[in-house]
Amino acid sequence: MNKKLIALVALLPCLALAGCVGTTPTRNPSFTTVAPAKPTPTSTSAQDAMPAASGIVSSVWVDVYTGTTVKAKHGCRCTLPNSPSELFPVGTPVLLLKITMTGKWIPSQGNQDFQDVTGTTLKGTQFDGRPELAVLDTVDGPAAAKAVGLPWLTTGLFHGQSTWTVPNEKSRSFAAAYYVPAGVDQLELTVNIPSEGKANILTVPLPASATGAANASGE
Repeated sequence: MNKKLIALVALLPCLALAGCVGTTPTRNPSFTTVAPAKPTPTSTSAQDAMPAASGIVSSVWVDVYTGTTVKAKHGCRCTLPNSPSELFPVGTPVLLLKITMTGKWIPSQGNQDFQDVTGTTLKGTQFDGRPELAVLDTVDGPAAAKAVGLPWLTTGLFHGQSTWTVPNEKSRSFAAAYYVPAGVDQLELTVNIPSEGKANILTVPLPASATGAANASGE
């Protein structure tokens, strides 16, 4: 009897240990499932981010972005041949454009890290289907450009500089604003960069705000 009692007492710690190991731990009720965070919405639309037209001749890439359309506070004081009427009177829609130039390296330039854009103009620009050249709003345009933080034309971008350059892979931007005639839907913007050898002609689709306002004006 004593031997059996001693054996039973010796087994008790093992039984207790086995009971501890076999016990299932209680689940902590404080754990909860966390839903994945939603991406923060961005205020920049695809239309704002994408250029309306782009193109390159040799080593200067040009992007054109269409901006706001406003009504001219002043007429253009211009007429068509054999017509006494002002071509673009007060109230004519004016479309603001942002034009960006970016330098592109070409192998023949060696280690040159910029492109020469001295003398760049927009001469020759006209609306598709119209015989006359497009007319810049030189009265209200500069103020409209300033309101959006852009210099007016290339002369404003490179004011006071004898040599105009844009760095490779970096952009320089300026603004232009054109009176919009009725019955047109695109602008043939001509960017003349002398160093490129020929003009870069970009077809810019007009936004509905510009075409709608122009057609409504009856001009």
